[in-house]
Amino acid sequence: MKKPKSNFMEWNSNVLISSIKKINLNIFPIVFLDALFYFLSGYAVMFWVQRVQSKMASFYMPKNLLALAPEAAKQLAGDVKEFYFLIIISIILLLIAIIFLASILKGIIWAKTTATKISLRLISGFFIVNLAWMGFWIAIVFLTAYLAEPAYAPNLMAAFIIMGAYFTGILCTIFMKERRFRSILHAVRLGASKFRLFLLPYAAILLLLYVLIRLGNFLKFKYSFILLGIVLLFYAAIIRYYVSELAAEAAK
Repeated sequence: MKKPKSNFMEWNSNVLISSIKKINLNIFPIVFLDALFYFLSGYAVMFWVQRVQSKMASFYMPKNLLALAPEAAKQLAGDVKEFYFLIIISIILLLIAIIFLASILKGIIWAKTTATKISLRLISGFFIVNLAWMGFWIAIVFLTAYLAEPAYAPNLMAAFIIMGAYFTGILCTIFMKERRFRSILHAVRLGASKFRLFLLPYAAILLLLYVLIRLGNFLKFKYSFILLGIVLLFYAAIIRYYVSELAAEAAK
């Protein structure tokens, strides 16, 4: 399907229709795997928080620091430093665990979405790409929080998160086709050079997501949040089909 440059709306409509036609019964395992990823990731985060809280509760901090003897003050400083590095290392391990989960579950999800054959080589390659890609954006967000002015940091962090999400859908589509580490460069190049093709579709996706969340807020019955969660998971699965088709067609 060639991209008619003179009629963007017609081209986008064709892409949307083509993506809808590709939706099949695979959407149900896709939604299940997506839910499993968020459940396991949430459990990992809660386990980490509980362990940190337990460690903090057992950490002894004297009420009067000025009254400490030099040796005791030195010992306390060493304990604080050790605790600080323990937190940093545990955060890194937590993030690697979540990336590992994403590489397996999200890898299978994107493979099913793009009708790509699942293999150990595919998943292991996806893990390496994910580790580099997600590690880069996580580092950017943390550096922004640490270095940026407090008044501007939240907006800058939100901008980087949106930017990362924008390129991620493109990257996953391209990687499923190329299965190479350089897919990262191809995805960034495509997302930057064909930004005008993605702008309107992504704006529509975010607008519809906002509408769904707002409508979900009106649900007041018990466990309504579960229904909203299921709706959002199916919405994400449908959008994944659309984004993959959009990226594939834009790359032509």
